Amino acid sequence: MIRVGGEIVYDNNGESLIEVYKDLWKMGTKRANMVEYGIMNENTRKLLSKDDSADRNAKTEGAYDMVMAKVYKEQKMKLGKILNDQSPYAPYNMKSGFEYTITLPKADKIMVAQANEKVKGDTLKNIHLEYETIENEELANQVNEGYETGRSLSYEHTTLLKTTVWAKDASRFNESIDVPMESMMAVVLLFRKRTITDSEEYVFPSIEKVKVTIEGKPNAVYSQGLTYENFYDEAKRLFGMANNACNDDISVRKFYKDKFALVINLRAVDDSLIVGSGKKILGDNPGILLEIETDGISEDILCNIFVLSDGLINISEKALQGISY
Repeated sequence: MIRVGGEIVYDNNGESLIEVYKDLWKMGTKRANMVEYGIMNENTRKLLSKDDSADRNAKTEGAYDMVMAKVYKEQKMKLGKILNDQSPYAPYNMKSGFEYTITLPKADKIMVAQANEKVKGDTLKNIHLEYETIENEELANQVNEGYETGRSLSYEHTTLLKTTVWAKDASRFNESIDVPMESMMAVVLLFRKRTITDSEEYVFPSIEKVKVTIEGKPNAVYSQGLTYENFYDEAKRLFGMANNACNDDISVRKFYKDKFALVINLRAVDDSLIVGSGKKILGDNPGILLEIETDGISEDILCNIFVLSDGLINISEKALQGISY
């Protein structure tokens, strides 16, 4: 949760689910260099957690697991959302400062017990905050001046709207999205098994067709409905281009096998750096209605519905003036 001047500007308790999915679209080299952020092979994770079954002589994908576990024994968490790509920030002279509240998952949600043992909990030690500073006085004054005269900070606002259960053997599902947004970028549906054994597995529920209705009218982009031959291209437009400048690391086969996402893209342009190109949704019923036809699913699954929108924070006289998303 992020507050500015005491007002919540970002709150999403399901962010990890969609952030894990976004990382899947990163090129293999980018993912390989994210060891310090927790993306690593199983044996390295075992070494870090002092698992007795870890192989201390293993070599995986050309990287020495023992070396990785030694170099990255401290894990990092980025807190750069909103401020990450927005130029330097001057916190000490701000009347409305940024406050981050971080809630970590319980140990048994992220750790696997060894044989005949239970996950009892975990302990965090040696927590420290790292940040860059401006030492040049002239540059520091320029940054301060920007927050005094007025500037806007844009960011992607993500909302886990709801999680529903799709029952096995059903062939038709209706999902409604009725939250008002100034610039809705996309609606993303991620499907998981009810019993999750793989944090990077996303199920394809044999969807045949999706009818998209916005405020009572068929959407112009999907006027004939969104069909299975479009699913990969729409996901790639949103996730692949943003992560890899038009390259992607999820093949069509992998996408439908266990990396599926249903994406309803509502942007006027594909460029993720252009703010405000999303669809304005007033929030009046019926909002957005998705009528989804499937070929039937063999087991109950969870459907997580996310809404992505453009967020904008306006700051003037070093104080929060307004928020929109």
